[in-house]
Amino acid sequence: MDYKKTAAAIVELVGGKENISAHTHCMTRLRLTLNDKAKAKEEELKKLEGIQGVVYKGGQYQIVIGPDVEQLYNELVPLVPSAAAQEVVKENLDGEKESIWNTILSYISGSVTPSLTVLIGSGMISAVLALCANVFKVDTAGMTYQLFNTLANAAYSYLPVFVAFAAARRLKTNEYVAAFIILALCTPAISGVADLKIFGLPLTTVKYTSNIVPALLMVPVMAFIDRYIVKYSPKAIVSITRPTILAIIMFPLTLLVLGPIGTWIGQALANFCVAITSLGGISMVILSALHPLLVMVGMHTVITPLIVNEITTYGSSLLFSKALAGNLAIAGAALAVGLKAKKTENKTAGISTGITALLSVTEPALYGVLIRLKKPLIGALIGAAITGLFIGIFDIRAYATASCSFLTLPIFMAPDSMTNFYLAVAAAIIATVLGFVATWLIGFDED
Repeated sequence: MDYKKTAAAIVELVGGKENISAHTHCMTRLRLTLNDKAKAKEEELKKLEGIQGVVYKGGQYQIVIGPDVEQLYNELVPLVPSAAAQEVVKENLDGEKESIWNTILSYISGSVTPSLTVLIGSGMISAVLALCANVFKVDTAGMTYQLFNTLANAAYSYLPVFVAFAAARRLKTNEYVAAFIILALCTPAISGVADLKIFGLPLTTVKYTSNIVPALLMVPVMAFIDRYIVKYSPKAIVSITRPTILAIIMFPLTLLVLGPIGTWIGQALANFCVAITSLGGISMVILSALHPLLVMVGMHTVITPLIVNEITTYGSSLLFSKALAGNLAIAGAALAVGLKAKKTENKTAGISTGITALLSVTEPALYGVLIRLKKPLIGALIGAAITGLFIGIFDIRAYATASCSFLTLPIFMAPDSMTNFYLAVAAAIIATVLGFVATWLIGFDED
């Protein structure tokens, strides 16, 4: 939203600046104390871009904004100079602390959602490239194709940098320092490089590009340390000491501790996936349901070597088919949000990212819609799990690897029969429909 424009509209619709006697905000709500509540035009307020609801509680007129409430509040304050500024409320609801689970999800969502615009743009470029390569047979080795492919891939390779920046802004620490540290970790000199040492200590090999977990772990620690640096540094030199000390501390700390922890979390999920393959066809139910979660933490590529080995050994891969179920269930869930949502921003995000997931990549739908609204993620997991059962029963196999979508279904064509391909098409349709239906029936809370 345009914070300045929305702030001015809010002041006008609650009865003008003379009607506001005090103001503050909490984690998601703008809280105003009005002299006369009857002057507020509630229905018109709800129609403003970025306004997710209006509640009158505890003597306050509470306007539900979401994670970016602070930016809006900062634009509103200068418009009501005579109103009293109250202490920021550290709880979402009066007397009701947010659960640890919701706090974690809100942190993840609030850190990833700002990157949605870039992810959608990248996803649509990838979709167009996939269309050109698979339908119009464009030369994928051509320079023009390669340049645009580099542009599309950059959004995911450097997604941790965007996430670190947004997470730091959310936790009120220096976002540029956070981005600076993660950017250094994503460079070819560090990301995925073996046998590195710092201070003589050996480092765990960590692939930082496309991996948002180290960034999400690093920023809260950095914010904690930052408070003490600001508190105890002489004010005359704090602008020098703050970025220097943060970088010197957080860079090796992430290399030695936080980066490996993030990798171990993802590796544990990947090992679990490998372990349950011993269950046979039924394992596809679990693997397909886990696929969106692996994508969420950027660790879905960890089991790629197993898939490649399966294809080189047997000529096809059952394990890879989990991505077909998971990706298209995500697409269906996002489309359900797009068609069922009442708020324009949710409709737009659901439809655009749903189409992107159908044609190419799922991260925009996953980060921008499913995780943010929470319940659609459950709908996607249900759709993926049921489709996984179908895949396991009929032993649907991939004969090559590509980002699973409707455009890349030819990778399921067997050399001697079209039956596997037809079953894969059926599985793609089933996953999309079930993800859509499950999300539609479960519903979601736009506020």
